[in-house]
Order: sequence, then C-alpha cells, then structure tokens
Amino acid sequence: MSQRHRHVDRMAEIILQRPSVTARQLAQAMGFAQERSVYYWLRKAGFAGLKAFRTAVLTGRYAVAVPAAHSGRLRAPQVAEVPLVPAQTPTNAAPSGYVVTTQPVGRGAFALTIDSDEYRPLVERNDVLLIDPDQQPADGDLVLVQPGSGLPVLCRMYPGGRPRFIHPITGRPLAASYGSDDATVLGRVVGLQRTF
Repeated sequence: MSQRHRHVDRMAEIILQRPSVTARQLAQAMGFAQERSVYYWLRKAGFAGLKAFRTAVLTGRYAVAVPAAHSGRLRAPQVAEVPLVPAQTPTNAAPSGYVVTTQPVGRGAFALTIDSDEYRPLVERNDVLLIDPDQQPADGDLVLVQPGSGLPVLCRMYPGGRPRFIHPITGRPLAASYGSDDATVLGRVVGLQRTF
C-alpha cells in the first residue's frame, strides 16, 4: 500500500468514527503540523476538499481498506443528511444547509444551531442540536418547545397527564420564564455536534 492510501484511509476511518470532524481535528489526529496537509492528501486522492471526501466516505463511495482480520468494509451503520434550519423559525423555514449524522433519526428530523448563551454550560453557542419530532420524549429528556407565539426554547420535559417543561439550567418552569402554558413540542433532542 502506498503512503497516499495509508493517510487517506486513516482519515476515512476517523470520519466514520466522528462524522463531524473538522480539518483541524483531522490534522491533529493524523499528526500533521498543519491542516493544509489534510487537503494536500485529499487532492492527491482526487477529492476537491473535505466535504466531498466526507460524503464519499459516509455514503460508502470511498471504500476504506480493511485489514484481513476484518470481514467486510468499515462503514457507518446509518447516514442521514439533516436540514439545518434557522433558530427563529425551525418548523417552516427553508434549510440553510445540511448536517451529516450517523445518529438514527426520523424523516422529519432537523438540525438547529444554538445562537445564545442561555443554556451554558449544557449547550454552548454555535452547538448544533439534532431534533427528531418522531421520537417520544421520556422523563427528563431535552426537547425543543414552541411556547405560544414566542421563539423556540430548550426544556427538560416531564410527560404525564399534563406535561411539564423545565428550563434545563435555571430549573424554572416554562410558564414562569416565558409566560405561556400553551407549548408545542417540536421534537426531542437526539444529538449534539460541537466544533472545537
């Protein structure tokens, strides 16, 4: 196997383990001094950039070389492209992009970038949350809630006869914080992607 294949295959293995890995993180994991080395090896392998390579790896178009001890190819068990929507209007907004995930999600799932510091340290500004309306929340699960006509908020949900929505950091009920008992659950939070 040539040097080129070892580097590119190793990057593919890392992407299969962490689909949202950045070029900087790949460079660190590979022991490269600069992240442009990642792009150098990807160009040598015929890829225009990291996005094209990530898509090829996650969809199986780029087959990772597997040691003889393993049977079959290394692949992510499931890959989904989830629409990334604006935080202000997640239910009826056109996607501003897509997030690739190996998290099992339903067809109505969407991703949302957090644009405030309200949920620190649990959720940071610029974290991307994966929201799945098809998954039923259990006691204490994080959900995205639409309180009346206000902006969507994150809450811990306690289902029951009458669901209770609690702010995950302050511990205050949704009605106390936002003045509304009229809340619609937009979906359960099933994943978080953070870029360092």
